[in-house]
Amino acid sequence: MLRRIILGIIALLCATPAFAEELQPTIYSDGASCPGNCDAHVVFHKSINGTKFASLPSSPRSSPVACKNGETCRICFDERDSSCMEVMYRGNGPEKERFDFTPAFYEATCPKQGIPEALAKQCKSFDRQFAKLTADAVYCLSDQTHPGCQDLLAAAEAAKATDEPLWEDCKAMGEAAFNRKHAAEPAKQRSEHCAYEKKGTGGPNSKGQTWRRLLPALCQKGAYVGRDGLDCCDSNNMSLGGLGRECTNYTVKK
Repeated sequence: MLRRIILGIIALLCATPAFAEELQPTIYSDGASCPGNCDAHVVFHKSINGTKFASLPSSPRSSPVACKNGETCRICFDERDSSCMEVMYRGNGPEKERFDFTPAFYEATCPKQGIPEALAKQCKSFDRQFAKLTADAVYCLSDQTHPGCQDLLAAAEAAKATDEPLWEDCKAMGEAAFNRKHAAEPAKQRSEHCAYEKKGTGGPNSKGQTWRRLLPALCQKGAYVGRDGLDCCDSNNMSLGGLGRECTNYTVKK
């Protein structure tokens, strides 16, 4: 009987998913919702902070101290010290098991030698994706003088200009009051601190999921909301290389 109980406990423990022993680098760029003006930084789930995966550089990995928002943080992709690096930490971000970096971070870090293996692999993947997407196309945000780009960029700028007064009005009034004002105009209503549409028009994806789209005025100067309303695309090649099809609406045939 005792043996069966022990075997049962072992089976239960084996069936219980453990916290990942390797974190994955991902990319995000959500305009005004992105802290630090979307500078070169990382965000990650709060449960990772103060662990062997993310801690103050002054603390040993064996006794980690939580990183502080707006300060340098030591992040580690796995158990190996060689997987660690220091980067600006800008607060809570995605779900567990991910380090979410900005395009500016990849642009600044990918050319460096000796970066962690997981990050180096992601950099190469983004480079390959950029090369693939521009094999027979031009990325207008990094080559704005190319014929065919002017109308595309003018339309993107016009969408941002149209949304700008709504964004400013919503911030000034507060989201609840703004949405009451536009109760008869649901397409103008906003959510998530005025940054996203209230009624989700994104998708559906292959799983039938829909989402709220990021609105045009939220993207920083020289950046424009992507095709699915998930992120902002800018002139950084890592925007197209990392965000992929999200930024393909800013490409034209060569």
